[in-house]
Amino acid sequence: MRVNTSELVRKGADLLQEGNSAKIAKYLRRLKHENPLALAMLDMVASVLQSRLSETIKKGGSLLSKVSGDLELSEFLFNILGIAYMKMGNHSIAKDYYIRALEITEMIGKPKRTAIIKMNLFSCMMFRAEYESLSKEIQRFNTEAVPSARYNRDCILAVVELTRGMPDKAIKKLEFLDELKLPNLHWRQGMEIKGLVMRMLGRFEEATACFIALVQSYTDFASAYASFPCAKALQLSRLAGLEPPPRKLIKRCLTLAKKGGWGEQAAAQEIQALLSEDDAEAAQGLFAAAQSYQKASQPLEACLTGLTAAYLAWKTTSPVFPEALKFLAPLAPLHPGFRKDPLLGDFLTRIEPLLGPLVQSESTNGIRAYLTGELRVFVNGERLSLKGWRNNKAIMALLYLLLSPQHRIPRDHLFYLLWPRRNYGPEKNRVLFYKAIYLIKKNLGDPKILNKYHDFYQLENTWTDLEELENLIRLADATRDPAEREEYLSRARELAKDELLPEFPYDRHIEEYRQYYERLRKRLMAD
Repeated sequence: MRVNTSELVRKGADLLQEGNSAKIAKYLRRLKHENPLALAMLDMVASVLQSRLSETIKKGGSLLSKVSGDLELSEFLFNILGIAYMKMGNHSIAKDYYIRALEITEMIGKPKRTAIIKMNLFSCMMFRAEYESLSKEIQRFNTEAVPSARYNRDCILAVVELTRGMPDKAIKKLEFLDELKLPNLHWRQGMEIKGLVMRMLGRFEEATACFIALVQSYTDFASAYASFPCAKALQLSRLAGLEPPPRKLIKRCLTLAKKGGWGEQAAAQEIQALLSEDDAEAAQGLFAAAQSYQKASQPLEACLTGLTAAYLAWKTTSPVFPEALKFLAPLAPLHPGFRKDPLLGDFLTRIEPLLGPLVQSESTNGIRAYLTGELRVFVNGERLSLKGWRNNKAIMALLYLLLSPQHRIPRDHLFYLLWPRRNYGPEKNRVLFYKAIYLIKKNLGDPKILNKYHDFYQLENTWTDLEELENLIRLADATRDPAEREEYLSRARELAKDELLPEFPYDRHIEEYRQYYERLRKRLMAD
């Protein structure tokens, strides 16, 4: 029965990716009576394809114990959970799930599944804007025997070429689109990138057509991701004077985005901003959307939207202009190809001299945390003492938030990290959790620093030396200037001298980050 369940799940997943609604409905009706576990697994797949990410994680968590005796089902579940966390921007957790899935595929001898999961690991690198390292690693990986992995590889390489300012090379990577007759998952991925390529080539009407076709396809599938191509189409409408998507379609995108993840909601923010007729008001909204994209680990969208915000702010002398410049300072060097954008490239070239000094600027506002060597945390310039908290869970919750990408963690996952053997549901457990959160807020002294959005907690305006180390390595990879590259690497090596959180040697979650940090240190030693 177990093997049969695995086969049923994979067949259903293929149908879901093909997007044939009639076939999917018929298949799911059959499973409702024949195999409830397979139906539950496919319900989770549908959730992740529709970008209902919190739902996916909740459903996946409830299935972990049910599939624990089946390696193939466990591998499938780990991979889907990895995708959900990756889309939410939490790449450390996503990578952990992918590696667990990879270990199973290599153990049971499933080379095709191994290739697919490795492509997902490459996607994590793309969402972290590690474009140059990604390009080197992915081109060494052979995907010829696995068409779906090959499509993903070519999409990723097309994005890399775009960031380098080579749309002609990027379009060649998308030749596989001619092979795909139906608007399936790979068609959608490729069409979104094709739309960006057409924009970079100055073929704005073709770009808009790509994005609107995608919006229609995603809304037909009830996917919250529809907000992404809708925002890109509206950006072209605003900057190139083209017709926007139909109002009814825009409204549908905004409705679907409410059930999506952080990226989808950032795209909805961008849509709302672009609908404003006033340029100064639009600039303010676009800057907020760009910040949300950054928090959602969507660096390409963050850079383009931040650049649009800066442009409209400059046109209207909006006070958001200097803030937009500061935001773009670390992003623009990672996307040098945007200098060739026919709409905003000249503007980016003009403002680039203003961005260099901002990359190295430091602020005393918010949190500055040094996680290597002796733990030191400063809040608005004042050192925070962890002594006397009398609540170790509150201290650990703060550390987990400082370590986490974008300094955000879903509430349920944060609870699990603190109390892995307890359930969040009972009131007494929730009280313990909220006591820890209250104590953090109280000791930080600034109620605006730790916020709750929907189902996750977020530290605002936070800098850590680990995050800075990652950014310096990305900047070193992105530059073609040997002297500039060495400057970035030298600063990174200075930050990587000491151990990560040596005062907390036995925590499993911190150990995962410690292993990641050691990989960064080895890489620096090799350069």
